[in-house]
Amino acid sequence: MTDTIGQTKTKSSRRVRLETAKRENLQKIQEINKIIEKTEQKKEASVGKLNAIGERINKQTKQIDIISENQQLLENEAQELSRVTTELSGNLEKLKTEYAKMIYSSAKPSNKFNKLSFLFSSANFNQLVRRYKYLQQYSQAREKQAVLIQKVRTELLAEQVNVLRKKQEQEAVLREKITETHNLQNLKGKQSNVVSQLNLREKTLKNQLASNKQAVERLENMIAKIVEREIKRSQERELKERKRENDPKDSNVELSNNKSITMNAEESKLATSFSALRGRMPWPVGSGFISDHFGVHNHPVLKGIKTNNNGIDIQTNAGNDVKAVYDGIVQSVVSIPGANMIVAVQHGDYFTVYSKLSNVNVSNGQKISAGQKIGVVATDNDGTSEINFQVWKNFDKINPEKWLKGR
Repeated sequence: MTDTIGQTKTKSSRRVRLETAKRENLQKIQEINKIIEKTEQKKEASVGKLNAIGERINKQTKQIDIISENQQLLENEAQELSRVTTELSGNLEKLKTEYAKMIYSSAKPSNKFNKLSFLFSSANFNQLVRRYKYLQQYSQAREKQAVLIQKVRTELLAEQVNVLRKKQEQEAVLREKITETHNLQNLKGKQSNVVSQLNLREKTLKNQLASNKQAVERLENMIAKIVEREIKRSQERELKERKRENDPKDSNVELSNNKSITMNAEESKLATSFSALRGRMPWPVGSGFISDHFGVHNHPVLKGIKTNNNGIDIQTNAGNDVKAVYDGIVQSVVSIPGANMIVAVQHGDYFTVYSKLSNVNVSNGQKISAGQKIGVVATDNDGTSEINFQVWKNFDKINPEKWLKGR
């Protein structure tokens, strides 16, 4: 009995988990559909459109996987219900047979005369009492058997209803799976069509790639200069403190050769709390997906060509706000061709960088808080709205994807 209850709870928990996953994935599909609708306003194919369709295919595939898992769960439950129904049906027949035997056995003393004869033919009083108790117990046993038969019959009818309901659920899930599979095939057809169109624009794509590469190099140099500047500033601050603690006139005290920021207590506390964000960092935009991952990887269309991303690109909806992922100080607000407006924020010896913004709401030296709006995502000529998000620790580039919380 305990095992059955445990199995029921496990199945129920699994069913809830599947429904939750299905609902959340459907919400992501709806978000991506909005992004695709925006990119489709432009007649020409674009990498942004291709990325959005690719992500839609990923989510569609996941939806089918969830439905398949739910289908298997329903199949297991249907088999279990059929087993229980068969078992109850057998028990009912057995109870009926036993009850029939009891009726037959009690047929002789079934009327009052026979019962009285049975009682008064006793040899003595004690035997009479025993025969009376026997008749009483036999009557009670028949009543219990009748009640038990009715109980099993009721349970059997309930299980038969459950089997019918489970079959209806299976049919509904199967129809849903067929529809979602059809949608997936349509998406793959659309993806192939976009790839074909982009292959015809190879020269344009290569020119865009060259322009993007220049923007990436300018952005990397800008961040490196900010880090270098902040290292020097922290060293000068440390030098003043060392002179003050020793002899202010001592000219032998020199700047250290550290390649990292020397932090004071406040900066160190900020850096420590920032590092604790790993795996649970909020996204800089409210919706969207990672359209280009960290590091070196193949171009989505151009064969034999690799691209390098110092952060990640997040494709989102046009006009979405871009927000700071944590408390910090704005160290730079600039514009770079190919990257639009850029905001760099310092968090101790960490830096977060937000580029491809259409406009900015913060200024140099401003202290900002986590979740504060720093700008708005830009939309390019192809109708693609995305930001580039980077995380640095001193001169080291970090993969932001490992820091962002699951979405």
